[in-house]
Amino acid sequence: MKPLPATLLAFGAGCANALSFAPLGWWLLCLVSFAALFALWRDDSRAAAAWHGFVYGLGMFGVGISWIQVSIHNFGGMPPVLAGLCVLLLVLAMSLFPALAGFVQGCVRNRARAGRAATIRLAALMPSAWLLTEWLRGWLFTGFPWLTTGYAMLDTPIAGFAPLGGVYLVSLLTLTTVGALSALLGERCRGNALLAFLLGLIWLGAWQLSTTPWTQARDGAISVAIVQNNVPVTLKWDGARSARIVREYLAQSARHRDVDVVIWPEAAVPDYLDRLPESFHRQIRAHPADFIFGVLTRAAGDGNGNGAWRYYNSIAAFSGQDRIDLYHKQHLVPFGEFLPLPWLRPLLDMMNIPMSDFAHWRQPQGALAAAGNLFAASICYEDAFPQEWRDQVPASGILLNVSEDMWFGDSLAPHQRLQMARFRSLESGRYMIRASNNGLSSVIDWRGRVVAVAPQFVKTVVTATVQPRAGVTPYTAFGDWPALIVAVALAALGALGLLFAGRELR
Repeated sequence: MKPLPATLLAFGAGCANALSFAPLGWWLLCLVSFAALFALWRDDSRAAAAWHGFVYGLGMFGVGISWIQVSIHNFGGMPPVLAGLCVLLLVLAMSLFPALAGFVQGCVRNRARAGRAATIRLAALMPSAWLLTEWLRGWLFTGFPWLTTGYAMLDTPIAGFAPLGGVYLVSLLTLTTVGALSALLGERCRGNALLAFLLGLIWLGAWQLSTTPWTQARDGAISVAIVQNNVPVTLKWDGARSARIVREYLAQSARHRDVDVVIWPEAAVPDYLDRLPESFHRQIRAHPADFIFGVLTRAAGDGNGNGAWRYYNSIAAFSGQDRIDLYHKQHLVPFGEFLPLPWLRPLLDMMNIPMSDFAHWRQPQGALAAAGNLFAASICYEDAFPQEWRDQVPASGILLNVSEDMWFGDSLAPHQRLQMARFRSLESGRYMIRASNNGLSSVIDWRGRVVAVAPQFVKTVVTATVQPRAGVTPYTAFGDWPALIVAVALAALGALGLLFAGRELR
């Protein structure tokens, strides 16, 4: 294919892939878009493969993370031109990962563009190269795991592998499916029977795994009330309104005295826990339910009352009369909650984001206790990094995430975040409770299905019954390692297969 049409195809395929994620969820586009990319890579030199991977990333991220413009311009106050430039720079940076995948698989050069060598590249090297760079993107420079391939396949049978190896294993098997189908339809070699067997093994295995209950229900379901008060973020950090905001949460909660636990979203109480008046504590204790809510906490720098103050984005769980459990956010949002590069302070000041100088909590944390159960807690987009808090899961019966999604406005991001949260339930075999200030507050069952959800930009209360569960899925036990080991093994077998096929490496 000529350079310009090939470039346009790569860009269009990337744009199409972005539509396979929430809210549209057109998952077939994920398969078709990768088939187009792999077809380009099959005939590319490594330089051309890197270019087509980069352009594919421009399309995918340019559409899929366009919501960042809403966050930093509409709510962060950054001028539109500068906000657009920041989004462009992020899209360019993220597109380097697909470019790297193209380059790596393109380092294998075939003497022929068809036959067994092309089949090995399509079914083994291209899927493993993409998966390993996708994983790299998920943790390098604090990580950005948005638009990980497996999320697009949440509502398909292949998501049955999620409890086994998480979203990255689902990504790898999805890409292997694309590569194997592409080879079956476009190549002629003696390995076709093996490819057909591989596809059958993946999809029959997925169907079988999707019916496997990795965890078991515990005795004693609990009732929950999630208070979504839709407080405008422009007013939330106005100190004069803090007391009124808290009173409104208490008033909404007072109407739900028949539930076991009341949950408020991230930083629902826009003040420090140690500054809350005794009258607040009295009202919490007088309510028959336990309470879990987002709040700010602070401590001296060395933890013993000495040194500069450090500030934390936290969750407080009030159970019984006197017990308070705390969870402090570990994975902060760069430029939103902390500044990774101090010399960029003028940029953060221009964005005028309140509470943007939090500290990372770096010590081990246990689960939160409430309503006779333990909750594995996360705050906002921490639920996109399950490897960082999955050590809470074995002892916990329920997952909990509190969020402030008002920063995303009416964009793709809240729907993408709900999709990721559903995957966390599926991976761990547990219900998840999501409390958001402006939607989509929800309860998700242990199979990743939404049981109840609040609409966006509405002041409401979501009530539901949640069934705690016990047991440990393989993903909870081993994390991303199974997917990474399979990817590395697939790449090694592919390289070995090419060696025996008489192909050369350059």
